[in-house]
Amino acid sequence: MSKSELEVRIAPQCSNNEQSHSDVDTCRNLLTFQEVQALVNRAIGNDAAVQKFFLGSYSDKKVGFLGSHQRLSVEIKTPSKRDILSFFVKVVPYDLPAQAEYVLDKCAFLKEKIFYRDIFPQLCHEYKGEPWTATCFLSKDNLLVFEDLGAKGYSLRSKLFDKELIESALTTIAKLHACSLLAEARLGKSLKEMYPCAFVENAFSKTGKTRTWFEVSVNAIVAVAKHLGLNADLVPKACEQVYAALEMSTTKRNVVSHGDLWGNNFMFSNTTPPKCSLVDFQLLRYSPLAHDVIQLLYLCADRDFREKWSETMLKHYYSVLREVLNSVESVSVQVPSWSELIAGMEEQRLAAVITACTYFQLTLIDEKIGAEIMNDSDSYHEFEFKNRNETLIEIMKIDPVYRKRLSETVTELVEFSLRLDKIPKPT
Repeated sequence: MSKSELEVRIAPQCSNNEQSHSDVDTCRNLLTFQEVQALVNRAIGNDAAVQKFFLGSYSDKKVGFLGSHQRLSVEIKTPSKRDILSFFVKVVPYDLPAQAEYVLDKCAFLKEKIFYRDIFPQLCHEYKGEPWTATCFLSKDNLLVFEDLGAKGYSLRSKLFDKELIESALTTIAKLHACSLLAEARLGKSLKEMYPCAFVENAFSKTGKTRTWFEVSVNAIVAVAKHLGLNADLVPKACEQVYAALEMSTTKRNVVSHGDLWGNNFMFSNTTPPKCSLVDFQLLRYSPLAHDVIQLLYLCADRDFREKWSETMLKHYYSVLREVLNSVESVSVQVPSWSELIAGMEEQRLAAVITACTYFQLTLIDEKIGAEIMNDSDSYHEFEFKNRNETLIEIMKIDPVYRKRLSETVTELVEFSLRLDKIPKPT
């Protein structure tokens, strides 16, 4: 990517006749009037004419870490009225060149573009139930435009989910997995075979900056473990086991898997019980059923919850999976066995603990503090690719919630590291 491309900024406003040519040209690096008109037509029909559109920050907090989140406001005119439509936009963070380079290098936007443009229509071909993700109206290599779930009463919740939210999230995950099984039964081939680029591993790559990020994360886990007075000698060896669990299974059914199920990738409605929508498919995987399930339980629930409710939650997920698969008469799918799911959970558990230990270092930080770290090029580079040990320990001292969740997860990883030879290996 050239320096000029990395220096692109979002223009504050674009209209048919009010902006200078330079401002309009800058804005069109991201969205053209033709694209905005097309996505409006798709959203509400062909009788609305775009008058102006505006791009502005969606939140002053750090909502996610592989993109800049914007709100697209579109002023439209119909034969009967004028109105303003709102859309959620995810953009390569060009205003932070170091982050933009990293995001582009990970192909995060490319994977999500393929998912919404090509894979999602296949997944929903037979499915007629409640939507499990937001509608994507436009997908480009550097930008995606979605319906604004926030404007429809959906919101993020606390990053530690209660039983009701976990059940809602598992319902949605089961629907995604069922749609994957249905699509492949209809197509007669795997979705990974059809769209291989969408499933290239990009969260835990063994090379490049992502490998450097992982090594810095492991060093921080060791530092936290030592701070807690734990034996961390075998933690680095244990962490290397994450790669085996990210491969597709040779003995179990594989499905399109979200692969990044931390709290901010779920949005919940304000209804009772809440409905759940999955967002952010930038780390897509093709994995056994248990991969997403156990990742959710480690990234969005604490150890006490897992020990008390895991079996109940698994039964809920499995019942929804079976219900969706059995509801479609046009395609016949053999329901994966309960024993396969249970075996997969144990095979995927170590990778889920490792993922939680690495993700929590940043995702559980207070959002405003996280934004301060990520929005400054020097602090971003230091935290992501150099050393974050002291920063994490200082935050643990002042944030009891952060301390509890990071401590209990690191403690569990240390326990696993001391009995690696007894842990079921992914097959």
